[in-house]
Amino acid sequence: MLSNYNNTASIFQKIGLTPKESQAFLELVQLGSCPVSVWAKHSKINRSSMYVLLNRFESQGLITSFVHQGVKHVQAVAMAELPAILFDKQQKLEQTRELFVKNLPDLQKLEKNHNLVPKIVFYEGKKKVELMYENVIKEGSFKSFFNPKKIKTYLPDYFYKIPEAIKNSNKTAKELLIDCEEAVEYQKLYSSSRHEIKILNSSVHFSSDTIITNEKIFLVGYSDNDIVATEIWNKELAETQSSIFDMVWSTVKG
Repeated sequence: MLSNYNNTASIFQKIGLTPKESQAFLELVQLGSCPVSVWAKHSKINRSSMYVLLNRFESQGLITSFVHQGVKHVQAVAMAELPAILFDKQQKLEQTRELFVKNLPDLQKLEKNHNLVPKIVFYEGKKKVELMYENVIKEGSFKSFFNPKKIKTYLPDYFYKIPEAIKNSNKTAKELLIDCEEAVEYQKLYSSSRHEIKILNSSVHFSSDTIITNEKIFLVGYSDNDIVATEIWNKELAETQSSIFDMVWSTVKG
């Protein structure tokens, strides 16, 4: 038997084989060239399942097969050839990744046209919510109710990153801010014709933020030590929230 059999089997699991497949492959390594029926018996796999496994291993280049005296035999590839096989797989995977990246814009258009994009996405924890804000930055325009003190406390980089993205591009935004020192700082730093900012009356308070785009609503909630968010992809809901925002906006002095 091979030494450290279980550890050796785990190596093959890392390249995509199941534990059962890994054990079957190692059995064949030890058996050498043999009929499929012998391999099946030693691997304790029924013969029909073994032929499915055989086809899978052949497609991955892990075994070869031949007929001897009318009986189909199989043999594992030489262990010394495995690094080259893995390198070839890595090259093909990299080529596939590059192909996907190259065609990603067209694939995303197809995804949207067929309504395959998830309608609701949840983000939990600071790192995940940062990903959400990166999606916001990609939007051409947005409107928001937000508490600048909260965002500066939980995600200080995005207190500056989002408005800087607006400032350095052709994006536009309208924002209604909770009254606080951070709101005054934010308005002073970033208010412009493309980034309109108003501070709400000091009597207005809310514990979550809302960001509205043409087709999405982003809801951000804060707890004592964490932050969560929800992205809702629905054009009708976004239009409703946008109308509510406009009504509030019209009542607030600049």
